[in-house]
Parts: sequence; C-alpha cells; structure tokens
Amino acid sequence: MTGRGGRHPHMQPLIPLLTTVLPVLYALSVAAYARAYADEASTGGRWGPAMLRAALLVHLVYLSARGVTEGHLPLASVYDFLSATALSIAAVYVYLELRQGIRTTGIFVLPIVFLMQVTSSAYGGEPATRQPPLFPIWFEIHTLAAVLGYGAFFVSAIYGVLFLLMYREIKGNRLSFFFRRMPPLETLGRMNVSAASAGLALLALAILMGIGWGRLAGVDLAKDPKTWLTIGAWLVLGFAVLAYHRLGWRGPRAVYASLAGFTTLLASRVVTDLFVRSFHTFR
Repeated sequence: MTGRGGRHPHMQPLIPLLTTVLPVLYALSVAAYARAYADEASTGGRWGPAMLRAALLVHLVYLSARGVTEGHLPLASVYDFLSATALSIAAVYVYLELRQGIRTTGIFVLPIVFLMQVTSSAYGGEPATRQPPLFPIWFEIHTLAAVLGYGAFFVSAIYGVLFLLMYREIKGNRLSFFFRRMPPLETLGRMNVSAASAGLALLALAILMGIGWGRLAGVDLAKDPKTWLTIGAWLVLGFAVLAYHRLGWRGPRAVYASLAGFTTLLASRVVTDLFVRSFHTFR
C-alpha cells in the first residue's frame, strides 16, 4: 500500500488543509458553547451548534478523503484513532443534544474533542502503511462500530462525572453558578445511561463482527487478550444498563456502575497498547 497521495492524487492538497481547519472549527465550537454557558442570552447559543455541525461535516469529509486516498479506513495509528474517536464523541453529543434539547453540557464534552483532534492533527503525520485485510467489509464494520462505541462511552463517562460532581454540590447544600446552569440530576443520569446504551449496542456489533471476521480470515482472536478484556468491559457495562432499566438503579449507584465499565474498557485499551502483544495494538 502506498502512502498518502498514492491513490487519487488530486485529493492530496485537500488533506493538509482539512487537517489544519478541523482543530480551528472545534476550537470555535468550544468558544461558542463557553460563551453560551456564561450568558444564556448570548448569540453563542446559536453559533455553538452551528459551528459544531460544520466541524462534523468537515471531519467526515477529511476522513472520507483520507480513506479514498489511502485505500482503507484511516485507523492505522493511534493518532488516526484519536481523530476518529473525536468525531464519534462529537456525533454522540449532537445526537443527545437534539434528543434532550439541552445545550449547556457541550462545554464539558467539546474540549475533549478539540484536544483529541489537535493532537491528531499536530502529530499524526503520514499514515502508517498496511496491507488491506482479508474480507475488508467485515473488518471495517468491526472497526467503525468499535470507534463509535468508544465515543459513546466517553460521552457517558463525562455525564457520569458531571452527575457525581453536581450530586456532591447538592448534598453539601450549595450550588455554584458552575452547576446552576446544568440540567437536573435526573436528566444527567438519563443522558449517562442513554450514551452507555448506544455504546453497548455498538460494542456488541464490533465484537460480533470481529469474531466473524476472525473466523473468515483465519485469525484466532480467542488468543488475543484484547478480545477478553473487551468482553469483560462489555459485561460490566451491560450490567450497569440492565440495572438501570430492570433493577431500578438510579442516582450515584447507577453512575458508578457505568463508570466502572468505562474504566475497564479504557484500561483494556491502555494495557493492549503498552504492555501486551495484540492484534488490536495501535502504534
């Protein structure tokens, strides 16, 4: 596989431009949401969502151009993974914003998106070359579902942390301006479990597609520690969602359960990349 520009060279000048523009658009989105949070009546309340949607559109064009140019999903390095995860976090946030009609939490989500993308843009450089996988449709659906699932769990964890911080404020009979602009605890809890539920479904799809791809390609994923770490995290997260819907868990107990699952998932990613040999390792 050739490097960037090996296929469709007419798209090559577009990619460096989009690499630079993306962090700028996300930075403008963060600034607009911050202004709206500080002053509900400001025009930031309109500009924030508009800038974020523009950033999402440019991000999709960027990753699509990378994919066409390189001949595979642009997920061959840790910096590619950061960029794709940033897109998925932003997309999940927009979905929840539209569903719940709440914009005041964007300032807590989007700085993470900006930091991920600016790191990817600054240090990503040339994409890592790789041979195209066997049965690429199975493999690419597996990869896309996994990245989207990670994004959903990131959003869920952010809302979980916000829930616990606000809960502590209320229990202490104090509520600063920082928290007065937040939605009610019940809404934060619902957003936490909604994002976790979406991530659970996407991660299940990723696991199933990965197992199917492994069978077709002759790759024994049962020997890959990342497979079992991911399944373990999925079970913890599945219990958290089940406990919310079926066992009536609410409040900090439900949030702690979802955060335990997210921590397990994040730890599996770190362990895989740094300490063990795995098919899933990014370099």
